[in-house]
Parts: sequence; C-alpha cells; structure tokens
Amino acid sequence: MKLILKNKKNIDFTKIEEIWNKKNIQNVVYSIFIATIIVFICNFSNSNFFFFDDAQNEFLPYLKESGRIWLKGEIPFIIKNTIIGQNQLIEFHRAIFLPQNILISILSNVLSFETVASILAFINLLIISFFSLKIGEALDLKEGLKKLLTFLFAINPIFIYMYSSSWWNEASAQTWFVVALASIFLLRKNFRKKYLILNVVSVLFLFVAGWSQALLFYFFLVIFFAIEKIKEKEYRELGIFSLIFIGIILVVSTVFSEYFLSLKLVNIGFGFGNFENFLSPDLNQMIMTFNPVYYTFMNRYGGYLITYIPMAFSSIYILILLCYQKNFWKKFFKNKNIKFISLLLLISFILSQLPAQLGLMRLPFKFLPIFSEMLIIFSIYGLEISELEFTKIRNNIFLGIILMSCILSFFSVEGDHMKVFKINIIFVILSIFQIYSISKDKEIRFLSSSIYTLFMLLLMLFMQPTVDGILPNQQLKKSINLKNNFNKNGYFLSLTNGNDVKDNLEDLYSAQFLLYGVKSVNGYTRSGNNKISELLDVTPSQSFNEKVTINNLSKKFNEDCYFDLLNIDSIAIKKEKLTKDMQKKLLSCGYSEKSVKNSKIDFFIKNQKNIGSISYTSKGIEVKKQITDKENLEKYQLSSSDNGFIVLSKVYWKGYKAYINGKRVNISSEKGLIKLDNIPNNLNNATLEIKYFPSSWKITIWLSLIGIIIIVYTLFNFKKRRQ
Repeated sequence: MKLILKNKKNIDFTKIEEIWNKKNIQNVVYSIFIATIIVFICNFSNSNFFFFDDAQNEFLPYLKESGRIWLKGEIPFIIKNTIIGQNQLIEFHRAIFLPQNILISILSNVLSFETVASILAFINLLIISFFSLKIGEALDLKEGLKKLLTFLFAINPIFIYMYSSSWWNEASAQTWFVVALASIFLLRKNFRKKYLILNVVSVLFLFVAGWSQALLFYFFLVIFFAIEKIKEKEYRELGIFSLIFIGIILVVSTVFSEYFLSLKLVNIGFGFGNFENFLSPDLNQMIMTFNPVYYTFMNRYGGYLITYIPMAFSSIYILILLCYQKNFWKKFFKNKNIKFISLLLLISFILSQLPAQLGLMRLPFKFLPIFSEMLIIFSIYGLEISELEFTKIRNNIFLGIILMSCILSFFSVEGDHMKVFKINIIFVILSIFQIYSISKDKEIRFLSSSIYTLFMLLLMLFMQPTVDGILPNQQLKKSINLKNNFNKNGYFLSLTNGNDVKDNLEDLYSAQFLLYGVKSVNGYTRSGNNKISELLDVTPSQSFNEKVTINNLSKKFNEDCYFDLLNIDSIAIKKEKLTKDMQKKLLSCGYSEKSVKNSKIDFFIKNQKNIGSISYTSKGIEVKKQITDKENLEKYQLSSSDNGFIVLSKVYWKGYKAYINGKRVNISSEKGLIKLDNIPNNLNNATLEIKYFPSSWKITIWLSLIGIIIIVYTLFNFKKRRQ
C-alpha cells in the first residue's frame, strides 16, 4: 500500500512493515541469545542455581498445586491440600494470574524442579532483554550501545542471585516493570496506540505480580511523565494517558481487594523503623556501583555478615562517563531525556534509603535493581550524547578510582582475601583494556563491551557461585520415601521443622509437602489467618514451636480436641523435642504412638473418620456422604433431628458461602476454622453446599468491567482521532 502526500513523496508502508518485522525479529534473536547465555552460565556454576529458599518452600509448591487445579478446569483461589497459606488471593504475591506463572504451574507437573526454575528464569530474562532494547530504541541509542544496555539489564546481581533464584514473584514483577518502563519511554518518543496497548498490558501484569516496590516507583514514573506532558502543553495526550491509567487501576482492583477486605483477619506488621537495618542497602556499595567485586557487610538472614554479592552494581560506564565526558554537563539541563532520567535516578536512590520496615514497602534493598537500571540508562544515554576526551590526567583519575575501589574492597572483607585480591586484579586489567579499546576506536564497540560485560558476570559468579550460604538450600529431590505417609482422609502435621537431607516425608518443611502430593497442615504464609495462628505457633520462617502447638491443639472443643477439628490424622515430631507432657496430651486426644525406621522421629496416628472437610457436627446432625469435592466447592448430603452447627477443617475467609437446599446458612469463625451456625432440624437427605468466591469481587468485578470499557473506548477514540 502506498500513500501519496501533498509534498509528492511516496511512502511505501509495506516496506516500512518489512523493516519493522526484521528489526524485531533481530531483537528477539538477540534477546534469546542473552537469556540463553546467562541461564547456561548460571546453571554451569551450579545446576541448582535458580532453585533456592522461597522457590523451594513456597513458590514452586503452590505453583505446582495451582497447575494441578488449572488442569482440572478450576481457578486456584484455594489450595485445599494445605492449611497454612491456602488462600492465594490473600497471599497475592503468588500472582496466580500472571502468564508466566500459569505456564510454569502447568509445566511443574511434568518437568523436574530445576528445569522449571531455569525455564522461568529464561522467560523473564528474554522479556527483560527484548524490552530493554526497546528502551534503547526510544532513546535513539546506537545499535551497539542499545545491546550493551540490554546485557547490563540482564546481569543485575539482585535479579540474578536473589529474585530468579528464590523470590520468583519479584523476578516476574521486575520483568513487567521493565516492560512498563519501556512503554513510557516509547510513548515519550512517539505517542502511538500500540505503545498505549503495551503500557496497558505491562502495567496490568505489574499489578498482578503484586510487587509493591515496583508499583510505588511506577507511580512516580507516571507523575514525571504527566508533568512533562503538562510542560509541553500536550494536554490531549495527557488526557488519553490519564484515562488509560484510571482504567488500569479499576481493572486491577480485583488483585488486592480481597486482601484489604480481610485486613482484620490477617497477620501483617505495619511498623515504621530500621530495626537493625535488616536488608538495608549499604551506601558505600552504591557509591562503588561501577565495581562488580566490591563487597560489604549486610544485616541479612543469618546475621550481620559479609555478602559476596555486589547488590548495587550497575556498570563501569557511569565512571567512564564521569571521567571522560567533555560536554555532558552542558547538555544536562538542555536535554529533556537526561532531565527525565535524572529524576528517575534520584527518586530510585531516595526510595532505596527508606526504613527497613515500612509496611508493604519493607526491605528497601528491593529498590536497588531499579536504581541500577536507572543508572545504566543514565550512563549509556550520557555516553550516547557526549563527546569523550582521553587525556593523561583523565586516565590517571579513572585508574586511581578503580584502584581505590579495589583496595577498599580488599579491606572490607573478613576472609578470602587472596581470592578477592585476584578478582580485583582481573577487574582492573579488564577495565584498562576496555578503556584502551574505547580510546583507540573513539567509540564503545559492541563486541569488546559485550566481552567485558560477560567477564563481569563471570567474576561475580567466581566469587559467589550461587546464593547458597546467603539463602537456605533445602536440597529437594525429585522423589522421596513416602512410606511414613499414614494419611487417609485428613492432614499430616509435621513438627520436625525439616532436615537438611530430604529423603523421607518427615524431612520436609514448610509447603514442600505439596511437591510430593501430601495433604498437610504445613505450608507457607506471609499474611495468614490470625485466628489459626492462635492454634499453630509458627515463626515467620515457618518453623513450629512444638510445645505450644501441641498444647493449643490438645485443648477441647466440647468433647473433641482441636487436632480433630483440623482433621489431623498423623503427626511427626523429633524424639528429642517430645516431652512426657506433650506425649500425654497427644495420647489423651486419641492418638497412638507409632515407631518408624527413623529412630529419631516419633509418629502419632489417629484414624479420623471424617467425611470430606467436615470435622465436627453437633448432636442430631448426620453427614451421610460427600457429593462434590472441588477446590472452591464442596457438597454434602446430610440429615438432622435437631438444630445445631458444623465445623469444617477449612480456614475461614470472607468469600465462603454456605447453603442448605439453596437457603443461606450463617458462617462464623471458630479459631480460624469455618463454623456453620444454625443448621435447622428435620432435614432429610438435604444438600449442603459450601463454596468460595472472593467476597470483594461482587463490587470489583464491575469496577474491572468499567475499567476495561474506559481503556477500550479510549484506544478506539484515539484511533478515530488519528484517522
């Protein structure tokens, strides 16, 4: 198709489309290459590189169980096979509707743990690489600098070591943040419908991921973008973008609504303070952002320890810019891109200095990847617009700063001095060669800069091959011995708090039981039902206080123990932790002691004869059978000769509704468990229906629909105006 303009110039749109497609195909190929290289190198460093700590204890177990539910054609709102952390809308950080999570949840049912972890890392790296290239395009970077920016984004230490290896939700959220960032830069350059659509999709998924730090920064990004539009008097574009943003907020109201509606039911702290500066960024490391082998102490899991991960590393190019720029500062206040990027850099730095505890914004070091990315963009774009001047004085300043950072790195560690010395020497040599290459070629060439960047990744991995030693490694196996799985209809409660070697059922910990299809009380929660916490004494790391838990669960509810209300039919505990009083309480609740091959563990067994989730019925109520057994829906047939109530081994949340023959039954909480009140008498084979659907969605679904209408109408109207 050709369009002839008034100036008689012919524009061949077919040709433009061919160029666009070719360019994007090249970007995809390069992104696949970068993602493949990084995943391969990290797995070569350690085959378990992307599978540590929370990935083992929470994310993969719940993802695998979610995949099983998706494959049944149901929505995994509730995970029935666990008690702790079973409501995934309350634990919104699990992001059950995120596309890569849905894919991984399904794949985890057929592939090995490590393979699934590597696939997720690859997907996230691929997306980050592709859209960081788009940031380069939006800033009109040369091809070499654009690809260099992409490589630097992909080797961010926190993203590689912490997020991709353990905190999978942050890895996915960081991914969609980069896409959202790219959409804003593209809209700044050319306010087009396709970039608005990209913004809608990326920001929706960013909200779905539930990473509060990235969301807060995105709000600042929107504010700066809006201010820029006001200054440029582009009010129509600002209006369109504002409507799109309002629509997005309405659409994602369903993501957080159930959590905020249930605030009185959940355990979460909203403190304000530094509290020993836990996981707070070190200012020295942020100053030494150009050195990938500069290490400092950090108060982290395990105490105040030296941490061999350069948390604030961005690149050597910020130092090159500062040392060799000739006219950068003259352009600083004139170039609108530099001013915009500088504001983002400043706000990312300020946010990284927030208190260690600030409600949902706790752990400010999570802002460091954003700080590093802003600094990378600032550096690379600064080099793009600046003329570099290489003189003896400038070379000496550059070399002096590099050497000083290496000396300080050597002084800062408490051990491995020879190893630190060697890698710093290598860093100095490589940096000198890089400067020599730039000065000789009069530009930053892609090949030499890529090789240099690759070596920076290798130096980081040489010093810290994995996150092992910084975060726990549970050493999970594809299969374990389940001989001691005495479960029949109820839940297994493990009070062993796990073992380092995972050979048997009792060696598992937290939500790991879900990986092996074991129905257990154990799980993982960051919020959790506060009433259930009165029964199950669990630390934030999901370790049980055996004595308090047994004491709480052995208390009576009428004639039954709370063990029975939770439908617990088998319990494992270490013999060294079992006191005579604890043993007596277990036996008094009807459990019998059972010896197993593992001489260090005692099991207590009870044949719970409950039907489905119904664990207690008052006198005169008879549950005859279970008709339907789904994740969010259960049906039973029952009869009654008297008024009464029923208790279920299901955690109480506001979204539960109960009906008998279609008539609503009141639901209350009994120590965090569902209690059906006022069951009528004279029932004969009546149908009891218990179902879960998010209570807040009665309103927020309509808000989401309004948001979709606003977005679609705005995009359609935008298209009409363009035509």
